[in-house]
Amino acid sequence: MDNQEYHAIKREQTSGLKMLRNNPRQYHASYVTGEQAKPDLSDKRPVIIGDVVHRAMLEKHDISEIIVPYPADCLGVGGRLKPKPAKEFRELMKSEGKIAVKDDEYQRIFSICNSILSHELGTLIGRDDIIFEQPIFWTDQGTGIDCKAKPDFVYDADDSVICYDLKVSEGISPNNWGRIAKRLGYWLQDAHYSSGLSHITGKPVKFVFWVVESIWPFRVAQYEWDQISRERASGAYVNLLHELKKRRAEDNWAEDWESSANYLTLDPWDVGADEDGELEGFDEEQ
Repeated sequence: MDNQEYHAIKREQTSGLKMLRNNPRQYHASYVTGEQAKPDLSDKRPVIIGDVVHRAMLEKHDISEIIVPYPADCLGVGGRLKPKPAKEFRELMKSEGKIAVKDDEYQRIFSICNSILSHELGTLIGRDDIIFEQPIFWTDQGTGIDCKAKPDFVYDADDSVICYDLKVSEGISPNNWGRIAKRLGYWLQDAHYSSGLSHITGKPVKFVFWVVESIWPFRVAQYEWDQISRERASGAYVNLLHELKKRRAEDNWAEDWESSANYLTLDPWDVGADEDGELEGFDEEQ
């Protein structure tokens, strides 16, 4: 099943649940009525690089079949792209199913992939008993909501299932990537995928992120949410599904703050005041 076929199947997935959590009205417009287009980040350079690495490493495509560097006649002073010839070349490559990239991006993608292949992650990806990018479909037992996910790669052991997810990021140190993981809601991805695999296999699921650095020195790191964090995420995920079920039943996509008074607070420093000197100028003897 290719990506187009997968995305055409209307079931709940992580991206929709993230939107529901952040903006129920936007979720309703994008995933229920279709009034608003779903967010499309496919033309962003970090997304393109990550997608090419996934296709090369997990789908086993030759990189040269996916990306092509801009030729010299598309480049101007300092390696800048000439708008008209670059656009024409991009459209030509797109018609052939390829992506036009700058030479430095071309080299970066090769370096990222080579770093993966030389790491233990490369050995893991090369194993025959690993299942790559196979869509899973299930109905949540607690809510009856139909769900779907597409794990990057899965290993089904005797007593558990290990789900691996490949990320490509500039900041992969614990401090940097920890913030990224929280901001992008990767805990929800863990909870959703783990729930699906558990529904299907009846086994406990271990979820592991493999994060590859997209800039030199192209390091590879492994991350997991700790057990307490996973329990919190699982609870929040279950609550979110129940919220979705209730909103669907009531056809109510408003948030509480829309129908109540919202009080704001100013601290002294917000207005440039000295907290200790707020009463300066007050004369008790007057």
